[in-house]
Amino acid sequence: MRKPRVDYGLDAPGVFRGLLIGGFAAAIIGFFVVRWALAQHVGFAIGLAFMVQNTGIGCLIGAALMFASSRFGKFHVRDRLLDGLNLRGDETILDVGCGHGLLLIGAAKRLPRGRAVGIDLWSQVDQGNNSREATLRNAALEEVAEHVEVRDGDMRKLPFAEANFDAAVANFAIHNIPSREGRREAIREIVRVLKPGGQVALSDMKSIGLYADELHKSRMDSVKISWPSFWTWPPARTVTARKPSATA
Repeated sequence: MRKPRVDYGLDAPGVFRGLLIGGFAAAIIGFFVVRWALAQHVGFAIGLAFMVQNTGIGCLIGAALMFASSRFGKFHVRDRLLDGLNLRGDETILDVGCGHGLLLIGAAKRLPRGRAVGIDLWSQVDQGNNSREATLRNAALEEVAEHVEVRDGDMRKLPFAEANFDAAVANFAIHNIPSREGRREAIREIVRVLKPGGQVALSDMKSIGLYADELHKSRMDSVKISWPSFWTWPPARTVTARKPSATA
C-alpha cells in the first residue's frame, strides 16, 4: 500500500488561484484581440491588447513562482533558518503560526531530546486546507509526533508562561496580522515567552523592519536582518535576535 504523502500546504491559495485564473483569462483575451486588431488595422486596440496579454503572462509567471515557493523554495528557507539556531537537540521550540508544520516538524527532527510546540488560528486564507489535524498528520508521517505539540491560539496572546522556550520561529505568519500594532504585540509576546538566552528567527515577506524595531525596543541582543531570499515568492528576509541571559 502506498504511503500517504506529507503535505505542507499551498500558501495564499486565494492569491494563487486569482493569479492563475486571471492570468489565463487576460493572456487568452489579449492574444485574440491582438490578432483581431492587427487584421483590422485598429491601431489603438493593438497597444491595449498587448498590455492585457502581457499582464496575463505576468500573472501566470507570478502564479508559477508562488507554486514553486510552496512546493520547493520554502523548504530551503526552513533549513537555513533552523541551521542558524545551532540546536543541541534538547531545546523546546515555539513555531508561531505553524500552519501545516513546516518549521515545527523540521525543528522536531532536530530535537531528539527536546520538543517543538506550534500555535495557529488555522486560517484558510493564508494556507489551503489548514487545520490542527493536518499538522498532526504530517508530524505522524514524518515520525516525530512524540516530539510535537500543537495548540490553538492567537500569537498576540500566547497561552504560555514567561520564559518557557529556548527558541521561537515563524515563517510567513506574522504579516497576516492586519494592524502594525498587532504585529508589534505578537513580537512582544514572542520575547515574553523566551527564556533568557533564547533565540528568535522570523522569516517574512514584509514588516521585517518593524519586527527588528520591536525586538530592539524589547531589549533583545544581536538583532540582525538577512538579505532577501529568492527561494520564496514573494522574496523573504529573516530577522534574528537573542534574549539577554540572566547573568548579562
